[in-house]
Formats: sequence, structure tokens, C-alpha cells
Amino acid sequence: MIKHALTTLLLLCPAAAAAQDPLAADCGATPAAEACVAKPKNTDIFGLPAAPVRTESKAGAAPAKTSGAAKKTAPPRGTRSGAAAEGTAAGARDAGELPDFSRLQRASTALHLWLGLAFILLAAAEAFAADNPGWTRTATAGAAGSFLLVLAAVLLSWRELGTEARALLSFKPGFLLYYASALLAGSAALALLLHRAAGPAGRGFWGAAAAFLLAASGGLLLAVHLKVNAAAAVEVMTGHVPVGAALLAAGAAAVFRLFRPSRPARAALAVFLFIAGAMSGLYRENPEAFSPEIHDVVAVGGAGSPDEAADKKGPRG
Repeated sequence: MIKHALTTLLLLCPAAAAAQDPLAADCGATPAAEACVAKPKNTDIFGLPAAPVRTESKAGAAPAKTSGAAKKTAPPRGTRSGAAAEGTAAGARDAGELPDFSRLQRASTALHLWLGLAFILLAAAEAFAADNPGWTRTATAGAAGSFLLVLAAVLLSWRELGTEARALLSFKPGFLLYYASALLAGSAALALLLHRAAGPAGRGFWGAAAAFLLAASGGLLLAVHLKVNAAAAVEVMTGHVPVGAALLAAGAAAVFRLFRPSRPARAALAVFLFIAGAMSGLYRENPEAFSPEIHDVVAVGGAGSPDEAADKKGPRG
């Protein structure tokens, strides 16, 4: 009796285990049942496909959506000048893409220095003529020397640009205002020379021409800050306003001298020319005035990706 009961119990134990574990039921009571139970199947107990299991990271954050083009977080479009722009321009220059923009700074400084000396020499000639009306040859020689100094200023400045002059001026055409102002100043010195050398009939014409050319030269210098980089516009304007204003005042004094050729009128012309020459000679060009501006444009997101198209359309109602 007891032996019969133990035999029945041994036969019922595998059936009970199979009822609790569907995988074991499928495997049966074979010697490979243990390996069969360890291997999961893709179906549930009803024979249907098992639902996919969603996993999350340990931090609890859902995995990021990576379909479509990868999105980048980048700074908006901007302009770099100064040290950052110079560093980028230096790399591009080494690769043969950009000229050396520091040549513009050196050329501008040289032009202002020699142009200042020309104005000072012209002021000295006019002051000497005001104190010594009979010494016309000395005043004429001073005007001629001033004209030659202006030509030397233009040539020395152009020499600083070197073989890259054409490329530099194509990138920064606003630099040509300096040359235009210098040539107008040289023409004014030449007009004052002819004013001294001409007879009574031609002095009025050449005197008026000199006044106009001085004023035009000063007006161009007052507009230079509109053609430089925004980072240096204020400093460039501050340096050229005294020079331009002094040349405008010198032109007005030259016109006043035509109608009232008195000693104070001649002295005023000399004083304003000296102020313009001193301020021009002391001017030093800002390195950022004509440095290249580097624009960074970064595309954010991918064009035409399915995820972005769904985001733009919004949820479907």
C-alpha cells in the first residue's frame, strides 16, 4: 500500500511542475527539459507573439530619439573679429586663401604719418608768408615740398601693401578713402603753390580751388569710420574727427582769406593746417579696423527627416 502511494506521488510531481511552468510543459519530462526551460520563447502561454519589453536607463530617462538626421546644438550665426578672426584668418592665409590684412594697418599708419608731415610743412609755409608777405619764394617752396611729401606718403603706403595690394583692396575697398583724401590734400598743396606763383588774375581761382580741395579732403576723413569694421568704428571716428574738422576749418579760412587777405586770416589757415598735421601724424590705425570678419553659419537639424516633418504637421486629430 505504501509502496503504491509513493509510486503514484512520483508520477504526479512532473505533471504539477508542468502545470505551473508553461515552458516546462512544452518541453516535457525529457532529460533535456532543464535546458529547454532555460531558453525563453517568443510566444506567450496562449501561443501569441510576446510583446516587446521596453527598457530604460538606470537614471530613469527615456532613450533619445535618433531617427532622421542627427541634431546639433550650436551657437547662432555670428561675427567674429579681433583675436578670434585674426587666428582664423591666419590659418586661412597659411593655406593660401586670404592675404595678409596686417599690411593695411601698416600702410594706414605710414600714410597718416607722412601726410601729417606734409600738412605741418604747408602750415609752416603759410605762417612764414603771413609774417613775411614779401618772401613769396619761401612760401612757394614750402607748398612744393608739401606736395612732394604727399606723393611720398602715397607711394610709401602703397609699398607697405606689397604684391597683395590688389587682393587687399578688393577685400577692403573702404581703404581707398585714405588714398583719395591724401590725393585731395596733395592737390590742395599744389593749388596753394600755383596761388603763390600765379599773377593777380589767377590767384582767386587757385585760392578757391585750394579751399575746396582742403574741405573735400577733410570730408572724406570724416566718413572713413563708415567703411571699417564695427568693432573699431568708434576709435577710427575719434581719431579722424579732429583731422577732418581742422581741414574743413582750413578750407573756410582759405575762402575767408580770398575776400579779406588780412594777417589774421592767413594765420588762421596756418593754425588749422598745423592742427590737422599734428593729429594725422599721431594717429595709429586700429588692428581691427580692416581685419577680416569671419561669419559662422551652422545648420541645425536635418532637412526633410520624417520626425521633423511629423513635428511640423503636429498631432493628427
